[in-house]
Amino acid sequence: MKMTKEEVARALSALFHELTAHWTKEKIHSDVLEMIMKLRIESADEEEYMHGLIANVAFATESSYSLQQVFGTMLQERSFLSSAAVEEMMNEAQARIREHISELISRYKAHFEQIHDETERKKQLERSYCALLIVNRMKTDFLFQFIHEDNQNAAKQFFAADPSDVLEAFHHLSSVYASRLLEGLELHY
Repeated sequence: MKMTKEEVARALSALFHELTAHWTKEKIHSDVLEMIMKLRIESADEEEYMHGLIANVAFATESSYSLQQVFGTMLQERSFLSSAAVEEMMNEAQARIREHISELISRYKAHFEQIHDETERKKQLERSYCALLIVNRMKTDFLFQFIHEDNQNAAKQFFAADPSDVLEAFHHLSSVYASRLLEGLELHY
């Protein structure tokens, strides 16, 4: 019995809700502000800070794609990876990202330079970085819950769906839940 796109979205939404139910906005805001403040403090000047933001956005975005690929591998093969295999795949992906970070930074820098107002560019970079931190945390937690032995019977339902439908919903819903968790976040300038 094949799962429809709507069933996939409903099931994933329920799982994301369950996954984040104990997360508080205050804790999430505190965690992301800590990362932003750390980067601000460690930067010698505004130029170094902006470069650090772009580098972090590039790394986090590529990491998010890698998490999607790990999930996609399981969906394609209709089997669960071990937690060690997931960790190894992510470590390998992050090593590859680090190898290519300078070219990635150039690509992301070009994208954000389309925002001509520097204050607005900084705001967009900070918002993107904050959202990516939460998205990646959710995706990582989700994958480890997905492969957990106690959850595998329920998780197998996703093997009856089109993998591209699952991955599309996974990407979209993680962004939606991250946005909700970041509502009201104050980044002072």
